[in-house]
Amino acid sequence: MRISNKLEISSNITSIIMNNTGIGLRLFHGEYVEGELRGSGAALLRSYWDYGGIRRYWGNGAFEFTSIYGDLAVYVIRGYRGVIQGEFKVRGFSGVDELGDGSINVKHEGGLMRIKATQPINLRVMNNGFSLTINVNDELKVAAAGGGQVNDVDKVLNDESIIESKRRLWLSTLMSNINGSDLIKLCWYVILTNRCSVPNHPALRKPFNMPSKYVFRHQWLWDSSFHSIVLRHYDVNMAMEELENLILNQKPDGRIPHEIFMSKESCKSFWGIDDYSPWTTQPPVLAVAIDKVLSVRWNDEFAEKAFNALTKYDEWFRSQRDRDSDHLYAYFDPLESGWDNSPRWDEAIRRFRENPQRYEVYGKLTMTPVEAVDLNSLIYLQRRVIAKLAERLGEVNVAEHYDEMADETAKAVRRIMWSEKDGFFYDVYEEGHELIKVKTPAAFLTMFTGIATGEQAERLVAHLLNPREFWTTFPLPSVSADESTYDPTGYWRGRSWINLVWFTYHGLRNYGYYEEASRLLNKVLEVMGRSMTCNENYNSSTGEPMGAPDFGWTTLIIDMVASELGKESPGAAFHYGTLLS
Repeated sequence: MRISNKLEISSNITSIIMNNTGIGLRLFHGEYVEGELRGSGAALLRSYWDYGGIRRYWGNGAFEFTSIYGDLAVYVIRGYRGVIQGEFKVRGFSGVDELGDGSINVKHEGGLMRIKATQPINLRVMNNGFSLTINVNDELKVAAAGGGQVNDVDKVLNDESIIESKRRLWLSTLMSNINGSDLIKLCWYVILTNRCSVPNHPALRKPFNMPSKYVFRHQWLWDSSFHSIVLRHYDVNMAMEELENLILNQKPDGRIPHEIFMSKESCKSFWGIDDYSPWTTQPPVLAVAIDKVLSVRWNDEFAEKAFNALTKYDEWFRSQRDRDSDHLYAYFDPLESGWDNSPRWDEAIRRFRENPQRYEVYGKLTMTPVEAVDLNSLIYLQRRVIAKLAERLGEVNVAEHYDEMADETAKAVRRIMWSEKDGFFYDVYEEGHELIKVKTPAAFLTMFTGIATGEQAERLVAHLLNPREFWTTFPLPSVSADESTYDPTGYWRGRSWINLVWFTYHGLRNYGYYEEASRLLNKVLEVMGRSMTCNENYNSSTGEPMGAPDFGWTTLIIDMVASELGKESPGAAFHYGTLLS
């Protein structure tokens, strides 16, 4: 597989993005080390990415090559005369040791990273990292390595083809059974290579998928749930393993945390908490993922772990997120919703900031509690999954109890969140159940979970197919296009996200709207295929790829294509053709 002008390459926790404005690159070693090497500007003539690495040719005669295997990376530049400069920030930085052979050991929170070049490195150490300068006369090679590969830097400096060959073999083996369009192959590449392991980490004890190795370099709750849904088509054991850290990091009170950081310092700097996880959770997609994975192959041990984790998690929601005991559950922070800066939360944030003392009874929160339609749809489905697991595990009374609670939540969603006038489901404030009249695709999760009545689903589909609302160039903007807050480039204020497409696609199929579901998927595939990207999100008006590159849950299109072709059993060897009408 070869892609012109693709700038990203990764392996395990080390990754590189080539500079898009000139010679050089940005390098990341997990959350521990990040920095850049940059040279003088030039006109790019051509660039291509393949399994072996990235090659670029410049108008000033320079040639660049970079590749990574494991946590060993190499960068080569030839035909260049000038200065290469770099600046690196290090988390948990405890200094740099300059070794006698010209290499440097960078000491960070997770261990050390070694950097060595074929030309002398002029080093300057700072409080939170270091900078370097290298004078180049025609050729420079730089190797960087972490973990057990620090002693391999000399090998790749002597012959960079070693790392290229190993990378090609690794990826050729990994992708050997993948068929279909180039876009589908790219998505498989993304989900399979976003996987990593951090030996001896106190929290990330099992291999997992980073959402993007270039931006989001630790584990998230709902991201990993989506990842496992895709991975079950490739290797069900890998899919189960993707969820292990989430279960292992469940808190004593039952909460499954929002994210699990690689760097404790990173968690502390962002959340102010001396831990690997913050105080929040995320949308409870975990039960959906568990059900999907176990539907491929039942595993007694995993099912028992999952059942215990989900029941404790549901108990936490009941004790911590339903103060009015109405069977509807609230988000306390925009970030735990997963919808970060959505207009759904604008007024709730304003109300809280206007009078924070009013909400002291809730404990820690950053907005007026919002009973969200997507959260409660997922809680409903979580309870159905718990009941299903309980019945399979012989806990009949538990199954009946959770089915009854699920019914109560579904009734409350239909009674309190539905606007008959608008034909739409809205979030509500926990206090007083006032509708928050911001139209978003969260409403379509009532179809994914089966909460909506047939009549309600019909009215929702009319909103979906309206070009003035959700049927944009890249369909399903995170805010309806006729809302005053709509911005097609806004993060959760109008960009389109594939996870919302996935919920809606399956919701349509649940209610018999197969043609509409196919149209939705084909429209998405067509736009993504034009740019040959698997990005975090897309401009809903133009289809321009936005956000983080090589984003894990965007590979959910693989699962939708599998459904479209009637391939719900595992095995990556499906022939995924291009589904364009």
